Amino acid sequence: MVICCFAKTPMNKAFLICCLAVVLLWSCLDMEHKGKRNDIPTKGELEIAIDINDSLMFAQLIHRFHELYPQSHIQPRYLSPMQILEGVRDKKITALYINYLFDTTMVRELETRQVKVRSHIVGSSATAFLVNRNNPNNGLSADSLAGMMSGDIRGWRGMASQSLEWVFVKGDLAYNYLNDWYQHRQVGTKEKVVHPPKFVQLSGPIAVFNYVNSHPGAMGFVGMNWIADRGDTLAKHLRKSVKVLAVQNDSTKEYHLPYQSQVYAKQYPFVAPVMGYDLQGYSGLAQGFLSFCCDQSAQILLKKSGLSPAIPPARTIQLMN
Repeated sequence: MVICCFAKTPMNKAFLICCLAVVLLWSCLDMEHKGKRNDIPTKGELEIAIDINDSLMFAQLIHRFHELYPQSHIQPRYLSPMQILEGVRDKKITALYINYLFDTTMVRELETRQVKVRSHIVGSSATAFLVNRNNPNNGLSADSLAGMMSGDIRGWRGMASQSLEWVFVKGDLAYNYLNDWYQHRQVGTKEKVVHPPKFVQLSGPIAVFNYVNSHPGAMGFVGMNWIADRGDTLAKHLRKSVKVLAVQNDSTKEYHLPYQSQVYAKQYPFVAPVMGYDLQGYSGLAQGFLSFCCDQSAQILLKKSGLSPAIPPARTIQLMN
């Protein structure tokens, strides 16, 4: 019989202490739920892709979530909608918030690739139409917008010397919404080929504001969060640097601005849902944050940011005899 044993040498003692330290460290990391697929709804680490159109609002929501759940660590990535959709396609994004509703075909395609899709509407946003402060026009009629899409209108009334430019965030879906609106408007009529004005694509919403501010003939398109949050210093500054156009509703013929009440009532013509998607496939931090975004406290923050909440805050009215 052979008996093996370790002599209690200084080297073996140091080795055992080192092993114990590693085990304790690993246990601590596990308790903090750090690492990939080790998160739970209120603890752990997660990277979330967020539509750049809503970045001001989500910065506040994430900050509040971290206050409530200190052991959660959410890292936001503010991306254009096309970058987010490409990331979902390539299975590089497992949690996202975007001004876009996945259709049944897209959901089915993801599920065939073993991606479980959980989603919920968080609120409603809209596309704001920005022009230079020296532009004499305060509103944009549906006929004028259609004329710009077809190429029949190439400038502004009262600004004959200024050519029209459309300014977008690169990878945004604003033009897609404009094109869908134009195609729907042409149903039952003699169709005209789409021939929009010159395009300028920039890196982000702030660049769009700066471009419109320095180019009299430009019209920019950004998410309403960048103009509607009256408590945000940056949003207030940007809002004052341009003019926001009222846009005509093609059905009612009334003009509306991209503000909360008119978005909630669906009077403004270019409204989009703010959708949250959890693609993790398990009960993790993505599910926890999505639940938080649909909770009343987060919905109040969303309303404060100027967007239209999915769940209007409840009101208690006490009746006295």
